[in-house]
Amino acid sequence: MDQHLPFGTEQPELDVVIVGSGLSALTSAVKLLAKETTLHIRILDENSRPGGQLAQNGIRFVDEEQHDMLNFMQDMQLSLQHRHNENSQLRRCWDLDRGPTAQLAKFELCRYIQMLDLRMGRFRAKRFKLRRRMPSMERHITQNLFFSKSRNFMRNLVELICGVHAREVDYDVFMSVCSSCGGLVVLIDFYFNFPNTFLELSTQQLIGSILDKIEYITISQNVQVVKVQHFKDYVELTDAQGEKYTAQAVILAIPWNKVQQLEFEPPIPKDFCPPPKGKVKNSRLITQFSLSYKKCHWAEAGFSGNFLSSKPLVCGHECHQATYCGYMVHSPEEEGSVQQTVLDLLSSQFGDGMRQPLQYQQSTAELSMVRHKPLVTPWHRVIWSSSSTVGTNYRNLMGGAVQSGVRAAVNALYVVRPQVVSWKDLLEVRETNPYERCSPPSRLSGLLSRLNLYNVTFYSFFLLGLIWLLKIGYCHSNLSS
Repeated sequence: MDQHLPFGTEQPELDVVIVGSGLSALTSAVKLLAKETTLHIRILDENSRPGGQLAQNGIRFVDEEQHDMLNFMQDMQLSLQHRHNENSQLRRCWDLDRGPTAQLAKFELCRYIQMLDLRMGRFRAKRFKLRRRMPSMERHITQNLFFSKSRNFMRNLVELICGVHAREVDYDVFMSVCSSCGGLVVLIDFYFNFPNTFLELSTQQLIGSILDKIEYITISQNVQVVKVQHFKDYVELTDAQGEKYTAQAVILAIPWNKVQQLEFEPPIPKDFCPPPKGKVKNSRLITQFSLSYKKCHWAEAGFSGNFLSSKPLVCGHECHQATYCGYMVHSPEEEGSVQQTVLDLLSSQFGDGMRQPLQYQQSTAELSMVRHKPLVTPWHRVIWSSSSTVGTNYRNLMGGAVQSGVRAAVNALYVVRPQVVSWKDLLEVRETNPYERCSPPSRLSGLLSRLNLYNVTFYSFFLLGLIWLLKIGYCHSNLSS
């Protein structure tokens, strides 16, 4: 892999440089220091404060199956509590539930989700081979769903999971990502439902505990890396100001869409690049918001607070008593109107009291792009990380971020301190299949899951036509006799 890399003339000043300061990057730093305290590590981040998308004070959810995340929380000596919503018994406020076609749209959507979940057991995040010619998720959705409500729901879900529009995501890639998370129903709970079975954690406490663990590591904020020069014996990074950093190993703990913005010398081998699927013209942003009120206006209107709008995609839920949290997915041009759009949508359903929050906070980030298989193999001294790029379990979620951070740290130790890597470290980064404990579906379940409005209508007309032809033939035979 390194036979075409040139020899460098510099002496590396650092052991490991970590680009990015999200959960994956901070996990790598904690793991590296836990294994070898003498390492010289530096974190470079383009943001003004560490934490990435977790930097904003708020609440995040995990389920009890994310063992990597739960073990990491124990190491940080942080406790988790089950989510508690006193108004959870009230009805939700989804546009999918409104309109004369709501019941039919929900029925075909449930059948479609069940069909995908039944097929998902055969997909493994790492070991399956991507087929060259596969339909996009947009085509798969339009071929299996009839109503615009159910189509928009699936398009939004694909965009949240993969970071791009459904027409730019292959069916195989989407199924692989969902398989790593335990299925499509689990992801719908994470992005839309927020059930009380989830465990909640404070992002402020999590980031604070991690920073205490790595207090001796230098974190350089507002540093944007623009160039990566890969030599046989070290890696050199150059930031936007022209300052250079040399290290024996580099961990790129950033999403793949940001990796593509870097200049690599020599270029990244084709084995690490996703198959061409067309260039994404407009990046999509996600804005997370938090609103505080004197009282629960949504409960007074008879709702639990669980809100979902498909156009534009706005989702919200009750975070704490009289505190409302959520997110909106939008284009860069709509960033300035997010607050007004959110308040207008919420007030239209929960009352005008939602227009005047006591406090409003928001933070905007680019959606992490997932368009390829996990890059679990390093490029010699350049090591990939981040949940969307490397995670094989709970990809693009917090559990995947912790897992990818641990894997990146082990790969970096192989480069700088191979003697400290043990078999226990290898067990930590092994791939597990969330479907191993699930029994395979029966043939009857598989056949029933394929029923949707399209093929039911087709076969109904086919049978009616066949009966009509048989009836005509029977009448002619009676007349002739």
